[in-house]
Amino acid sequence: MSSAVLYLAIVAVWAVVLVPMWLRRDTETTGISRLLHKRPDEPAAEDDEEETLREEEIPAPRRPVSRATVIARRRRRTTGLAALLLTSAAVAASGLTPWWITAPPVLLLSGHLTLLRVAVGMDTARRRAMAQARAAARARALEARRAAETAEPAEVIELVTPDEVFDQYADDRRAVGE
Repeated sequence: MSSAVLYLAIVAVWAVVLVPMWLRRDTETTGISRLLHKRPDEPAAEDDEEETLREEEIPAPRRPVSRATVIARRRRRTTGLAALLLTSAAVAASGLTPWWITAPPVLLLSGHLTLLRVAVGMDTARRRAMAQARAAARARALEARRAAETAEPAEVIELVTPDEVFDQYADDRRAVGE
């Protein structure tokens, strides 16, 4: 058997996994940016400490990932692993490689499907908890509305204003000793 199959497999993995990962990378979280912005190992002098603090980058807050993005990632990963399994099965069926070459893709796909099952359970539990919280909030709002309707109306007190209002800036008012 030639090593061309091995090189072809390496290129296929590189094209299927690493290139999309490289294209979608988030520059704040990649290892390359951490290497480029690596802090010096030697401690800074006391007078340089303030300057070092100003020069350090403040990490950007992580954006929340939308549910659609998570589902798209899961779908892409499932499709890629299924394609890897089919490719390895086709290569093994054609006689180019031994049958056991399909074991790693089978394990990867089964592990991924197991994780998806756990994720579905967590999503279901989260949705159920959110629905219960919304129902409880609606019940509290309804109870507050009913309490407001049944409460006695407030007593209106009429305020009596005096005829003469004290004005400290009036011309006829003067301070003592003026």
